[in-house]
Amino acid sequence: MGKIFIWLLSLGLCGCATTAKFDAKLNSLLGQKEEILIAAWGVPDKEYLLNNGKKAIEYARKDTVRSGGHLYAYPRAVLHSGIADGKPFSGVSTQYVLETTPVQKYNLFCNTSFIINSSGEVESWHHEGNNCISR
Repeated sequence: MGKIFIWLLSLGLCGCATTAKFDAKLNSLLGQKEEILIAAWGVPDKEYLLNNGKKAIEYARKDTVRSGGHLYAYPRAVLHSGIADGKPFSGVSTQYVLETTPVQKYNLFCNTSFIINSSGEVESWHHEGNNCISR
């Protein structure tokens, strides 16, 4: 149930954002110079020099989404009874009770890494996480 809620929440927040569109944006960077990647994505969060003359660079994106904390009212029937003027009475009325939905926090992330070949071009990419999406 929780995973479905997160998926629906992500879908609602992102509209038409999809992993396929994210993959297409990454594919458009293949063969591009590293400078173009950095111009588009900014300075990488991590960088690794590999033994084969290649370089791996990584970008980490983290977001927190909060849901809940909304006030709502629901009706509750209240039974009244007693004695008035020496006569017993009873009746039902409706009261509206205010409650707040619980606040829940969801952590979203996407780690994207690129391999830069010895010519300084993007050779491949890889991503992992629950928020690797794009419009």
